[in-house]
Amino acid sequence: MGKIYNRKFLFVIATVITCIVIAVIIRLCFAQRIVRMSISPTELYVGEKIYYSDSTRNADTWLWEFGDGNTSSQRTGNYTFENAGKYMVRLTVDNSLEQRLLVTVRQKSNDYGSDGLVKMKAPSTALQGEIVSFRGYGPSKEWRWQFGESGIVDSREQNPLYTYSMPGTYEVQLTTENTQYPIRHTIEILPQYTDNDSTDVLVLVGNDIREHLQAIVDGKPFNVHYNYILKTYLCNDPDIAVTVNNNKKNDFYSYCQGLKIIARKKTIIDEVFVDMGDDLNNKCVMQLMVTQHERFSE
Repeated sequence: MGKIYNRKFLFVIATVITCIVIAVIIRLCFAQRIVRMSISPTELYVGEKIYYSDSTRNADTWLWEFGDGNTSSQRTGNYTFENAGKYMVRLTVDNSLEQRLLVTVRQKSNDYGSDGLVKMKAPSTALQGEIVSFRGYGPSKEWRWQFGESGIVDSREQNPLYTYSMPGTYEVQLTTENTQYPIRHTIEILPQYTDNDSTDVLVLVGNDIREHLQAIVDGKPFNVHYNYILKTYLCNDPDIAVTVNNNKKNDFYSYCQGLKIIARKKTIIDEVFVDMGDDLNNKCVMQLMVTQHERFSE
C-alpha cells in the first residue's frame, strides 16, 4: 500500500509540474511583445549623428527606416541625415512589430554667437537605459561633464553620450576653462518602458484623426468630421501642413477637400502621425503626416 500511495503521490506531483511548465511556455509564446526602440537625440543639426538601439524581448531581425529612403538591419548603430527636415523613423522587429519616432533635423548654424558664451544643449527628459546625447557649444578646448549620477567627472569630450542606469532627476554640470562657474541643466530620467505601459497619447490622437479622415473619404458628412479635427486638435487653424506619404504637402483644408472630391471612396488612410512642435506645453497639432493608398478596383 505504501508503494502504491507513493507512486500516486509522485504521479500527482509530476502532473502538477508538467502543467506549470506548459502554462509558462504558453504564456511566453503568446505574451504580447512591445517594441523598445531608442533614438538619441531626436533633435539635431545636419551632419550630426543619431544613435539608435532596440531592446525588444526575443527579437531576431530589425529593419530601421529613416524616412529618407535609407535603411539598416542592425540592432544598434548610428546614422547621419544629410538634409534638414522632419523624419519619421520606423523600426520593424521580426517583420511584424512596429514603432515610430519623429526626428527633427535643423540646418546647422554657428556653434556659438557673438557673445562668446559656452552653452550646453541637452534633452530635458530621457529614458532609463537610453543613450542620451549632450552637446557643448563655444570657444573652449577643455570640457568636463558631470551627469549627476556618479559624483565625478564622467566625460571630457565636447559632445559626449551617456546612459543613466536609474530613473530620477539629475543636475548636469559642464565646466570649461572659459567659464567661472559650471553651466547647469536639469534632466529627468523616466523608468524604462514595461509591458504594462499605456499607449502613447500621440498615437491615440493620430488614430482618432485617421478615423475622421477616412470618414470624409467614405462620403460621411464633410463638415462634421472636418470641423471635429479642426477644433479638437488643430486649434481652428486650417493652414496646418499635411505631408502625404513622406512626399507631397497640402494645407489641411485643401487636403480634406481633396479627400472629399478626388479621393472619395477610393482611398485608404493607413496611418496618421502628429507633430506637436518643440514647445512641450503646446496643445495644438503643428503638422500632420499621413500615409495612404488607393483601394484596388474590384
